[in-house]
Amino acid sequence: MSAARQMDETCMNVEKAESGLPPGRRKPRRTNVPDASGAGGRKLRTRRLNRNALYITIGVAVAAIAILAVTMANANRPSLYAVTADGELIGYTDDPSIIDQIVWRLSEEESFRVGAEAIPSCQVDCQKVKWEKGLEVTDPDRLGETLKERIGFVAKGYVVCVNGEDVVALCSEDAARGALDDLRKNYISSIVDAGHATVEEVLIKERIDIVEQEVPTDLFRSKDEAVAILTRGTDKMLSYVVQRGDSLWAIAQANNMTVEELRRANPNIQGDLIKPGDNLNLIVPDPYVTLYSRELVTYTVSIPFSTEVTYDSSMWPWQETVIQAGKSGQKEIVEEIQRENGQEVGRRRLSEKILSYPETRKVVKGNKQVPEMGSGELAWPVQGTITSNFGPRWGTYHRGVDIGAPAGTPVRAADSGMVVFAGWNGGYGNLVKVAHGSDMQTWYAHLSEIKVSTGQEVKKGDVIGYVGSTGRSTGPHLHFEVHVEGVAKDPLSFYK
Repeated sequence: MSAARQMDETCMNVEKAESGLPPGRRKPRRTNVPDASGAGGRKLRTRRLNRNALYITIGVAVAAIAILAVTMANANRPSLYAVTADGELIGYTDDPSIIDQIVWRLSEEESFRVGAEAIPSCQVDCQKVKWEKGLEVTDPDRLGETLKERIGFVAKGYVVCVNGEDVVALCSEDAARGALDDLRKNYISSIVDAGHATVEEVLIKERIDIVEQEVPTDLFRSKDEAVAILTRGTDKMLSYVVQRGDSLWAIAQANNMTVEELRRANPNIQGDLIKPGDNLNLIVPDPYVTLYSRELVTYTVSIPFSTEVTYDSSMWPWQETVIQAGKSGQKEIVEEIQRENGQEVGRRRLSEKILSYPETRKVVKGNKQVPEMGSGELAWPVQGTITSNFGPRWGTYHRGVDIGAPAGTPVRAADSGMVVFAGWNGGYGNLVKVAHGSDMQTWYAHLSEIKVSTGQEVKKGDVIGYVGSTGRSTGPHLHFEVHVEGVAKDPLSFYK
């Protein structure tokens, strides 16, 4: 611009010189009087046009220099590339080889993870774009993280198909066949205790195919996961540790299950028995396959001995002498058991072999007649309230009456007679039996203490024991029975 200014000043000086005026003098103001000399006016206009042309030339030159400078600057700047995955823009780079390296590294990592050669399932492109205001190169690490999230991979896999349905994919045919082998082995170990049975065969009832096909790598599973999916319908695990006070019903309700579903998820539960610390599975199995097994089981059973009784009229009925102790025999049984998914669906006995025969127990019992000792009229055995009558009760038959009384209340003989039994007798607990003659007996059960002994004579009203709650009992009471000719009768029928 300084050159243009100098040229302008030069032109002005030229004009001043041509005008013939001394420097510093003002040029006289033009008037509207026409110049008598027409040639001089034309010269002045020509000089002005030449000056304007010079200005334009200088401006064009300056603009050209500026454009050249910008062009040279852009020529030295690296190219910019838009990075896309399946057409979606994820960033910019000035070096496309970096993208190739990132994709290669991600493919190698995925191949190592799944155990098969993985290739990207989407198209990653680098498209050259013009530099524009606001565009900048994306950090390579950020590009790598974004590509890792966006790129999916596929690999050649081996899919286990059940009845034509794709169920689970593994990285190799060996892995797929190994999963099916483990499926059988795990099943055998779950149904058979070592040394107790021999599994003859384990079959999968459904049609199984192993198909090679291209599979998204996020669908690949390990052998253990594949076994879980085939047998349970899922590889997810959800469990609950039993706490003190828990019950199957409470656990099922808390987890939106039925008790039956909880049992199906835990087939090893016996009855309602669970204890603190037990780990219960909360996912009900919905298996893709049905495992059918046929096993042979060999076991021994006891052959009960018989008892041979002879009678001696010189001995009381409660007296007996064992002449020969009995001995059980043994029998070996071989059976075939059929199961489906662990549940027994059939059983067939194949053979029986007697290992030893039972030996008869020989006993001599007394049948000496107890003399008539009772009056035939029974006294009430204990002061208390009847809590349960004779007859049907709770799905069984109650063979006496229950008389509620405080523990320790004296129990008295209902009539005179002879004690023919005094001792423990299963659900009766402590029991006393008194024979009164004429084939009548009275029984007194659940006693806390017995005060008489076998063979002892008692009088009506004698204390024979005390109220208790021994044996199968829900609280202190006397269970009172009356037997005539060996048959239990309603005790209240004797108190008219």
